[in-house]
Amino acid sequence: MKAMYVSESGCIPYAAAIVGGYKTLETRNRDMLKALVGERVAVIRTRRGKPSAIVGAVDITGKQFVSAAGFRELNSKHLVPPGSKYDATGRGKWCYSCAAPKACDPIPLPPETINHGRSWCEIPDIPELL
Repeated sequence: MKAMYVSESGCIPYAAAIVGGYKTLETRNRDMLKALVGERVAVIRTRRGKPSAIVGAVDITGKQFVSAAGFRELNSKHLVPPGSKYDATGRGKWCYSCAAPKACDPIPLPPETINHGRSWCEIPDIPELL
């Protein structure tokens, strides 16, 4: 199963918002989640100074690049406040559509996780999230 890392280092719990169905667009500066489009993926909450944990799963149903102005128009879907370190500046952001969210109690990352960098990884299947 593929999984994406979602930071909760700011004041908004983005990972919880995704698996709760409130945040329907996950955003990145580069097209780093293209391998996840069309997949059911686990959502990994990351926090500075705390262990990472799987908090649920979503389907990544599509992607689009939006300009900085277009990004602001989608605020109710990505929940990134203006001026945040995750805000779109300059050329814009990649937005990945999240559907069919399912939350779970936090699960520590399995030791056999295959890390593909800071955006996503592969983990053993978690049947209750599929």
